[in-house]
Amino acid sequence: MRKKQLGALLMSACMAASMTACGGGDEKEPTPTPTQAASPTQGTTEPTPTPTPTEATEPTGEAEPTPTEEANVPQGDPVVIRYGTHWVNDLDPNHVDEVSGDYTMKETERQAALAALAAVKEQLNVEFEFIQYSANTTEELMTSVLAGNPVCDLALIWGGAEGTVLAQNVLQQLDNYAYIFEGEETSWMFYDKLYGHNYLMSNVIRYKQRWPLIFNISMIEKVDSLKDANGKTITPMDHYLNGTWTWSTFTDYLTKIQAYYANTAAPDGTVYDTIQAYETDHRFAGLSAMYSAGGAIYGNSGLEPDSEASIKGVQYIEDLFEKKLMVDPGVYDDGFTPQWTTAASDFGAGACVFTDCPDWWIGGVASSAADRGEIIGIVPWPREDSLSIDDPEYSQAITLGDSVGVLKGVSPEKTELALKAYAVYWTEYYKALGGVDSVVKYKEESALTQLRDMGMDVFHEEYGDKILECFLAIGDKLVNDYSDLLGIRETWDKVIGKSLYGLEGMSSYDVAVKANMNLFTNVTSNMESILASNEVHDNQPPAVDGSTAVFAAGTDPSTIVWSEHFTAKDSVDGELDMTKAEYSVSDSVDFATPGSYGDAVEAKISDAAGNTGSKKIKVIVYNPNNTTAPTVTAKAELPTVALDTDTTTINWKDYIESAVDADNIDVKDTVAADLSELDTTTAGTYNVVLTVTDYAGNTGSVTVAVEVVAAE
Repeated sequence: MRKKQLGALLMSACMAASMTACGGGDEKEPTPTPTQAASPTQGTTEPTPTPTPTEATEPTGEAEPTPTEEANVPQGDPVVIRYGTHWVNDLDPNHVDEVSGDYTMKETERQAALAALAAVKEQLNVEFEFIQYSANTTEELMTSVLAGNPVCDLALIWGGAEGTVLAQNVLQQLDNYAYIFEGEETSWMFYDKLYGHNYLMSNVIRYKQRWPLIFNISMIEKVDSLKDANGKTITPMDHYLNGTWTWSTFTDYLTKIQAYYANTAAPDGTVYDTIQAYETDHRFAGLSAMYSAGGAIYGNSGLEPDSEASIKGVQYIEDLFEKKLMVDPGVYDDGFTPQWTTAASDFGAGACVFTDCPDWWIGGVASSAADRGEIIGIVPWPREDSLSIDDPEYSQAITLGDSVGVLKGVSPEKTELALKAYAVYWTEYYKALGGVDSVVKYKEESALTQLRDMGMDVFHEEYGDKILECFLAIGDKLVNDYSDLLGIRETWDKVIGKSLYGLEGMSSYDVAVKANMNLFTNVTSNMESILASNEVHDNQPPAVDGSTAVFAAGTDPSTIVWSEHFTAKDSVDGELDMTKAEYSVSDSVDFATPGSYGDAVEAKISDAAGNTGSKKIKVIVYNPNNTTAPTVTAKAELPTVALDTDTTTINWKDYIESAVDADNIDVKDTVAADLSELDTTTAGTYNVVLTVTDYAGNTGSVTVAVEVVAAE
């Protein structure tokens, strides 16, 4: 990109940023969606954060209206379209925090959302009603469709849950509405066909990978073998822009870095003793390598984890792994899943030169590097050597975030109107957000903002232009990875992990994937069968609950009725009969010896559809003849209590360091507080007696000084 063109892009992006800052009101960070601590490929039990719309693909021109479009615009009172979500705080511009009364959306985004709502009302006479699901997304969508009363018209599905929802067969096929998304201004919203049909949409203009390849430029500058004849460092960005960023180049690059840092101590608290060339989560590196060779887990021709290109990509990762040019930060107890985001944390501390980093963490690691006077860069994942830089097979994988579908039970007329409203809403949203007249322009001008949000020094005199150019290049090569949506990503994660670690006889990826293709085809075949039927498929296991079971030493376990310690409720079948459950008692439990036995008893029960839920509980065996009072110790530093606190909200366990009976069994859960002297309406220090009772009925107490303090 020439300097003049780049300068114009920088200037227009800055202007767009200043325009969107004039939305009114003070800006505040959006409330995070409840998640972000669990791996997106680990079971999909937690929702991922609804992405802040600051990314981009490639869009232009409004969708062409059909001949009947004018006639389909409702007259009279506005039509209400219910837009469902698991986290209304990030979607409804009129939603306020119940405590503070403040709007929960970031103000610039809120103003864009209000403008989009106005456009939908003006163009289609439609109003959105934003509703938050009252239960788990996958449960509520299914049960509402089964009941013939879909909870919403447009259903947002948190990233990673799409496979579960698809397998419920609760989503409409949207093939007949593809015309709404034909223009470039809206085509980015409509996902490709999955299992032969269109089911899902996106509301996020994606312009970066969720785990892009980043590197520490300052650490690279120290490696003399990476400099040219004039002593100038050749960065990965230089290689990419010169057309030489290939696998062999990357291998050579890592080799030189590893040689230089082989004896350099890594910072304290990081995984390795010495600085590593490339520490990463091998799942995301493997995915990137597959796509950089033209492979995929699920591509245009269906399942592709065993294609020549896919195997070639993972074999390259295996080669780096074997040469110790790529390392992961260790694995969890299953022996093959890398510790999620640990490598990115090490990168932020300066313990490695390259990593694949989650996009939402890049700002933090860039800030850490900047604190040390260092700068980080970003580059497309290198391509397989036989491909040219312009080869369409050379792509960058993007794992998807939240998706949107239309539930069965919504009428065809309302479905069509909802999709038109959806297209208008998100088109107008991005135009308003960027202060531009098209989504295409927003895409072009948002790149700089995105890089700034990631902490990239795009104004760096030497590297800023290259960072921006490489970032734009990533966006140009993005290809959707649908494996999470289809429920097959977790299977692939296990296969690549076991092949890298040689587990279960899997000596290499090509051997492992061929031996396990049935695991992939079983999932896809089952999904195809479900989607071909007209029935909603219940795939939600019952929720099993249980409480700690307490017994006197000498209790005969054969006399215990375990069903009395558990309950189970199914979203379809209701309360389940726990006498029909299966129970297993751990061999570690000794009913003759006092003690606390964790995860001692497991109950398993299935619903009518065959879904199984389970729960493990703790067993406590106590000495009924014990007459010794339990020992109670208060914490050295006691929490304070805010003025006017409701005493029923105070967790008195927080004031106790330990509370054990004569057999060292924890009895902290039995704590009771004497509040006769405590007055939370007046600042001061008050004595509170905390009493615990062991399972034989003996009590022990400790007096703590509780300080009630006024807010500063």
